[in-house]
Amino acid sequence: MGKVDYMTGIAILQFIVFPFILAASVFIWKRSGFRVGAKIWRYPFMLSLLRLAGSIATFIKVDHDSMNVEITIAVCELIGIAPLILTYVGILRQIDYQKKMPNRPVNLLAVIGLVALILAITGVVNADFTTSYTPGTLNKAAMGIFIAVFAATMVLTVWLYSMTSYSMLRYQKMLFLAIAISMPFTTVRLAYSAIADYDTSNDNFKLGHNNTIYLCMSVLEEIVACFVVLGFGILAVLQPDFVKIDPHSMKNDKDQEDPEEGKPLSAGNYNTAYHGANTAYNPAYDGAQQSAPYNPAYDPAHGSSNAGYYAPPHNA
Repeated sequence: MGKVDYMTGIAILQFIVFPFILAASVFIWKRSGFRVGAKIWRYPFMLSLLRLAGSIATFIKVDHDSMNVEITIAVCELIGIAPLILTYVGILRQIDYQKKMPNRPVNLLAVIGLVALILAITGVVNADFTTSYTPGTLNKAAMGIFIAVFAATMVLTVWLYSMTSYSMLRYQKMLFLAIAISMPFTTVRLAYSAIADYDTSNDNFKLGHNNTIYLCMSVLEEIVACFVVLGFGILAVLQPDFVKIDPHSMKNDKDQEDPEEGKPLSAGNYNTAYHGANTAYNPAYDGAQQSAPYNPAYDPAHGSSNAGYYAPPHNA
């Protein structure tokens, strides 16, 4: 039997912790709706699977070390930053039921993050593991994209908070707290990966070299960030005012269709598409209701003073 070392101990910790994170992500995903949740809560689910797979590969390495096992461990470790960052993009989608953010830029941000993920996987798989893993051009490019996506997501978070702070629901507050409290831990986690990719001369940040720094700046930061995000996520979906996002509202702005007719939303069928989907909607109120979903088809002819408000249609 091989020797159980420091890295194996870290793998045991991840193998114990991440099933709870996996279960929490599935619970929130189910409460949010599986179709919509696929674009919001799949990322912590993916991260949990990566960490569990990496832990299992580390256990296998104890008795059956091989190049394929080393590559598996490296892939599972080095691409984990992608789903962690994209989780924040998903949370912003969940917060923004009023459609204050245009869909196209948010969708583009998620796509760019996935492109970076593909670059990172390709870079790790094609890397030379004969001595030790050294990040290549693809990995450095992917890390630059991850940093840009994270920075853009934080800017969007501040902007969305400023736009919703005057009429925020309780579940939105929970999700904003999830981002605000977990962000410092994710920043440290991202900094660790960035230093490892860009400062290749620093052996302390190379995979498998200084396990204490790895534990403190990567593993524990990631675990705390996940627990904060999913803890507040559970509190959010349990709030009475929690709003399930309509899946059609997550399409690009010009592509939104009525879920029953497959036609572009209009003032006549908007209520069919959204009525009942939003627990904060009050059908008895016929005016500008800040907690109601944004009506892109609202007809200003009913009153120019209401144009552009988050109001139910007058035929509700």
